[in-house]
Amino acid sequence: MKGYLLFKIILLIISIPCYGQVASKTELERQRRETQELINTTTRLLEQTSTTRRTNLERLNVINRRLQLRNDLIRTMESEIRLIDNSITEGNNRIERLEQELDESREAYARLVKMAHRHRMSHQRLMFVLAARDFNQAYRRFKYLQQYGRSRQKQITLINNLRDEISRELAELESQKMEKNSLLQLSRNEITALSNESREQNSIVDQLRRRESQLREELAKQQKEAQALQSAIEKLIREEAETAGATRTYELTPAEKIISDEFQLNKGGLPWPIERGVVTSYFGEHPHPVLRGIKIQNNGIDISTVENAEVRAIFNGTVRQVLMVPGSNNVVIVRHGTFLTVYANLAHVYVRAGDQVSTRQLLGRVFTDNDDNQTVLHLEIWEENNKLDPMMWLSRQ
Repeated sequence: MKGYLLFKIILLIISIPCYGQVASKTELERQRRETQELINTTTRLLEQTSTTRRTNLERLNVINRRLQLRNDLIRTMESEIRLIDNSITEGNNRIERLEQELDESREAYARLVKMAHRHRMSHQRLMFVLAARDFNQAYRRFKYLQQYGRSRQKQITLINNLRDEISRELAELESQKMEKNSLLQLSRNEITALSNESREQNSIVDQLRRRESQLREELAKQQKEAQALQSAIEKLIREEAETAGATRTYELTPAEKIISDEFQLNKGGLPWPIERGVVTSYFGEHPHPVLRGIKIQNNGIDISTVENAEVRAIFNGTVRQVLMVPGSNNVVIVRHGTFLTVYANLAHVYVRAGDQVSTRQLLGRVFTDNDDNQTVLHLEIWEENNKLDPMMWLSRQ
C-alpha cells in the first residue's frame, strides 16, 4: 500500500501541468470558434457583393481579410493538434506506468497467495495458533494470519482500481485520437480553401491593376473625403475648446469626468458598434492593396457588414454633432468626457445633437452602396486632438 500511495502522489504531481494545458486547449477552441464565425461572416459579405459584376477594392479587402482569418484558423488548429499530441504522449506514459504498477501488484498478490497456501498445507489455521508456546506467541500468530488476510484483500482492491484506471485512460486516449483526426481533416480542408481563395485574390488584383489610373483617381477622392471628415472633427474640438475660454481645452463637468474615467477603464472591453461584421481596413498607414509603392492612411477602422446593419454607441455619452460629410454620408459624433467616437457612412440617423445616449443604443443605419453592394461603417476614436486605434479599445470580436 505504501508503494501504491507513493505511486498516486507521483501521478498527481505529473498531472499538475495538465491543468495549464486544459486552459490552453479551452482558449484555442474558443479562438477557433470565433475565427470560424468571422470567416462565415466574410462568406456572407462576399455572397452579398457577388450580385454585382464590378470587381472592386471592397471585395478584395474582404477576401484579404478572409485569407488572414483562414491562416489564423490553420495556426490555431495546428496548436490544438500539438496539444493533443502532447496529451496523447502523456496518456501513453501514464498507461505504461499503471500497467507496470499492475504487474507489480499481481506479483505481490501471487506471493501472498503462495505464502498463505503453504501455511494452510502445513498447519490448519486453528492448529497453527494453538501450537504456540504461550499466549503471546499465539496472539502474534493470530494477528499474523489477520494481516495476511487484510493484505490479500487490499491487493485485490488495488488490482481492480488499477484495471479501472487503465480502462479510463485508454478510453480518453481513443477520444483524443479521434479529436486529432477530426482536426487534421478540418485543417486540410482549410488549406485547400486557402489555396483556392489565394487564386481568386490574385485574379482580382490582376483585374484591378488594369484599371490603375481609375484606382488612383478613386484614392485621391477618398483621401480628400477623409480629410473633410478629419477637418469636421477638428473644427468641433476647436469650437468646444474656444467655448471654454482661456484654457483652450474642453472643460468637463463632474458627470462628464466620471464618463471619461469609465471610458478609459473600459479600454479593450468596449462593445462593437455593429452586431455582425469584419474589419477590412485597420488604423494607421498601410500599403495600398493593389497600387505598388502607394501608402494609405486610415484614421480609424472600416468594418464591412451586411445590408441594413444598425450602428450602436460603444459607450455612454452625449451626441455632439450630426452632420453630412461628402463621401462619408451622415456622421454622428458622440462625446464621452475627453473622448470622442465618430460613426461615419450612415444612411439614416436616429439621434440628434444634444441627445444623451447609452451603451449599445442605436444611432443609425449603415449606408449601402447599391452600385457595389457594399456596406461599410467607418469608426474613429479621438482623445481630444489625438487619433486612437479603435482596435485597442474594442473587445475581442
